[in-house]
Amino acid sequence: MQLNLIVLPREFGGIMQTAIDLYSGCGGMSAGAAIAIPGLQVKWALDIDKNATATFKKAHPEALVDCCDVSLVSATDVVERAEIEKIDWFFAGPTCQAVSTMGVFHLDDPRNALFVHFIRLLDGFTAVGRRPQHVVMENVPGVVYGRNLVIVKELFTLFEDRGYHVFADVVNMADYGLPQLRNRFILIASVDPIPATFPKPTHSVDGSDGLPPYVTVSEAIGDLGIPASGDRKASTKMPSAPSEFQCFVADSNGEVANHWCNVLSELNRKRISKVPQGGSWKDIPPELLPDRFRRVRLTDYATLYGRLHEASPAYTISAGFGNVTSGCFTHPRQDRPLSVREGARLQGFPDSFEFTGPRGKQYKQVGNAVPPFFMTKLIPHLLHGAEGVKARITNDALADGKKLPKMVKRFTGKKNESERARDGYGAGTYWPVGWGEPIAADAVAANGYRLSEMPFRFRRRDEWRASRDKFTDQDLVAVYEEQERLGIVPTGVVALPLTREGDVDAIDRAIVQLLAIVGLNPGKMELDIPVRYLRARLKLLHDQLAERSVSNLPPLSISEDGDTVTLGGDKGTFLLARLSFEDTDMSASAALKAPHLVLHPVPPRQKGGGKNADDHLRYR
Repeated sequence: MQLNLIVLPREFGGIMQTAIDLYSGCGGMSAGAAIAIPGLQVKWALDIDKNATATFKKAHPEALVDCCDVSLVSATDVVERAEIEKIDWFFAGPTCQAVSTMGVFHLDDPRNALFVHFIRLLDGFTAVGRRPQHVVMENVPGVVYGRNLVIVKELFTLFEDRGYHVFADVVNMADYGLPQLRNRFILIASVDPIPATFPKPTHSVDGSDGLPPYVTVSEAIGDLGIPASGDRKASTKMPSAPSEFQCFVADSNGEVANHWCNVLSELNRKRISKVPQGGSWKDIPPELLPDRFRRVRLTDYATLYGRLHEASPAYTISAGFGNVTSGCFTHPRQDRPLSVREGARLQGFPDSFEFTGPRGKQYKQVGNAVPPFFMTKLIPHLLHGAEGVKARITNDALADGKKLPKMVKRFTGKKNESERARDGYGAGTYWPVGWGEPIAADAVAANGYRLSEMPFRFRRRDEWRASRDKFTDQDLVAVYEEQERLGIVPTGVVALPLTREGDVDAIDRAIVQLLAIVGLNPGKMELDIPVRYLRARLKLLHDQLAERSVSNLPPLSISEDGDTVTLGGDKGTFLLARLSFEDTDMSASAALKAPHLVLHPVPPRQKGGGKNADDHLRYR
């Protein structure tokens, strides 16, 4: 079968295309974009994972790849070191754990600061004449749920304030031929106006609407044999009439790397041997299950110890897909986990793309990646402006105050070979083996049913959040008192470098230092803080310092709408200032432009609307 990809000319529009990749992981977005745009120059990438960056460098040897905390880099430095003349594509995949439906909803989690650093670098690139023309950002669907939608609204505002046209949606990548039910939030921002659309689906659940059915697990990995004992090349042979997806992944002349998998304990092998295709822990006799399953409800953890069905797409491939106990990651026919390469196939990576590092790190790289196959569908659509599906998340949709439409459709095509199950939606809610006679469905819905009546313990939600919010591992007082001893009084612009020392986050350190500086100055300061995350962290850190009874801590108040932040008491002068992130060399410790938290006093306005450049502070 002919590979049905839209491949752009090597020099689209007569000029070579360039890209950068922030929070790149192993480089799924860049890999797909490079296939869609032959000759694409990937100039720079950054990730904190050393194994992921090694994989990225292997795939893009021409790129400058930084393996470090994002707070350590400035746009000016990146442009100089990577010799960037222009940026056509800015790819970004901020870590998703803080807003993931698999974890804990925590809007002010410090990991959400990655969004803040993204905007800081966007501003920095623009300031040095390298304004990114297109931005593609990927995240989990949880970013649009509940209170997390604030993050999306703020991103839209920040992009539009910078002159970008922006739209977004949650897409199911199985609709575009990926053999996996992977729903992801995709945000697009462009300098030039483009249609607020995503590509038309190429596949459907059951082959309706004249579209072929979803690509299956068998189609994706059926040609791969028993995994090797180590990370060495394995042989494979595609069918005589390969599908479009098979043509895409099988690009390495019958040899594949990374076809190795985790080794199961004998007990876990016995457990999964009881699970049929499409089944889960509910097919395992109770005497073989871990004790924790005596405390779960019928509706809990429907995919744990799950076995993939070869005639269905896979469930979401996560960073832990090498662990059969944590999801539906058991091979359809063999009693083993998926191999790294099998996961990469399900993620839409070509066989020629090789992962580096220990096996466990390879699993993580694959699961965290954006599928390259999906990117080959998205990028040409954005450049060609072809007719597509209207985006459901736009500025108008966010502004009207209504709830967004349901973003994720339930999968109705599930297949299950368990004797107690049925196909279709709800195929995973059957009565577990060995639990006795089933109880009425309404009782299940009302109370659930467990073998052991023990109180629920939400460790991740309660204990983890309390530990993080109490800063138990961070000596905030030491940072505050050290800054107090310096005795800096704000008489003009204050620039605090974003430096991570010990266990204190770089942004948190700068905020604590700022509170110490403001506390030395009598009076009240009203702050314009355009980034919501910064406002929230300021309050959280202020509360923690108040609990620790530090000296001279300025009072803090926030208006009901959350937009106005005031620091200080009623005595003394009243100042207006703006707090933002900038790449600057204003601090004494910065020889070159580096990331800073900057307090800008707002100058007083002159009659006629002008500004007095000699005045640093605005008094009222």
